[in-house]
Amino acid sequence: MAKTLFHSSERSNFIVNLKPERLRQLSCRVCMLAMILLTGSMLLTELTQDVYGSLSEAISDGGTRGVLAYLVLILRSVSSMFAVGGVLALIFAFIALIKKQFDPKRAALPAALLCSILILGYISALLSFDTTVALIGMEGRGRGVLALLFYGAFFVICSQLHRKEAEKLGLWITGYGLAQCLFALFQILPIRLPSSYDHMFPRLLVDVYLPSGLSSNPAAFAMLLTMLGMLAVCMALYSREKKRRLYYTIAAAVFLFFLPRTQCLAGLVGLGAVLVTGLVLGLRKGACKPVKPLAAMVLCAGIGFGTACAAPLLNGSKFLSSDADTPLSAGYHLQDGSIVFLDGAYRNDVCGQYSRQDAQGKFDLEQPLSIYPYMWKQAAQTIAKYPLLGTGADNYIYAQLRSSYTIIQNLNIVDDPYNDYLYQAATRGIPALLLYLALAAVSLLRGAKAYRKGKAPLGLAVLLGAGGYLLTAVCGISALPVTPVFWMLLGLSCGGVQED
Repeated sequence: MAKTLFHSSERSNFIVNLKPERLRQLSCRVCMLAMILLTGSMLLTELTQDVYGSLSEAISDGGTRGVLAYLVLILRSVSSMFAVGGVLALIFAFIALIKKQFDPKRAALPAALLCSILILGYISALLSFDTTVALIGMEGRGRGVLALLFYGAFFVICSQLHRKEAEKLGLWITGYGLAQCLFALFQILPIRLPSSYDHMFPRLLVDVYLPSGLSSNPAAFAMLLTMLGMLAVCMALYSREKKRRLYYTIAAAVFLFFLPRTQCLAGLVGLGAVLVTGLVLGLRKGACKPVKPLAAMVLCAGIGFGTACAAPLLNGSKFLSSDADTPLSAGYHLQDGSIVFLDGAYRNDVCGQYSRQDAQGKFDLEQPLSIYPYMWKQAAQTIAKYPLLGTGADNYIYAQLRSSYTIIQNLNIVDDPYNDYLYQAATRGIPALLLYLALAAVSLLRGAKAYRKGKAPLGLAVLLGAGGYLLTAVCGISALPVTPVFWMLLGLSCGGVQED
């Protein structure tokens, strides 16, 4: 007879009667749904960015048109759509806990670390510059404590998955990356698709057409490509099924093509990491016919780099001038500095405008990598001022204000140092950063131990994927369309991709 609570109906007690296998299947589907919602919301955001003002006017006018406009605004809100998936993940994480899906001894350390991170984040939010922002996140960013709670929920539900569900999720995560690359393909073509990165306005450089996929930022896109590239390379060489090896080979080649096209430091770091990982794995015993897959990957990486070098000529990129426009010479041009201000100031209004005069002696956008020492120095100063609890999640920009309470009037201040470790220390405190690193280390070590024991290809793949994110986080930025995928992979690694 089915179990019941308080003599209620069996239908209302589905949690009590939910079998472990069914719970894992539903948890996997929640992760899939979250990726679908993020893809749809970001796609709508990118395609409607030029009509945002018209939508606001329609809402003010009211009527049926206003209702439809309001619906579009909700659907294009990435944080709102992510919250739907996050709440479902929380529900299933809770169900997994009450159904005792975890070995208490094995789960104790990760659970303690995760709870400590969340508690410190909440305390930091209560003492922050703006508690509301710290809890739900800055508009356009959405990286508040609530997002951190959802990340933890995805970590928990993924850590219980067995091999069957984990392999299905791995296919979906890779497909999520391919969907972003499909949109990125249209972004790099001069077809006037709405994009925030076709012109580098801080440098008065136009017709550049950088891809950001559906990740909101080329640097975040590079982090996603690195993470999924590491996973795909491993599965392309070690998967036991021929069809899956072909699927992952195509995916890895596509990711390697777009990595150099992002034209940022994270893209180059990721490109090197994925290629080196592929070569090392290909030389190891057990790789399945590695020559052709590796050749295809290297070829696509070379084509991506070559087209990035030729892009100024193909796109007609030029510097605007009151006298005469100057063409941008062919070659590989990093655009990190312009990306920082395009994303923060022009796209989201969450950082200061760029001014060459104010930046003199600090950084020069004509030397794109000079922006990093400047941003990291500002982050170090903020950490020194708020070492224990930080500024509060997504409150980093408030510690940078110099001349006005209006953010964009403070020239050359940024809302993210483009180093996720410095950002976490600055916003949630050094103890929270150490706990995060400890959780990542425990998860990766458990993943490595499980792989040595069972030799499951996906176990190594998720371990490498999570490691790829941690590597590019040194020069990258946390973003809602990207970071949840990392926490899913970290959860899979912590769980060890258990056998059914």
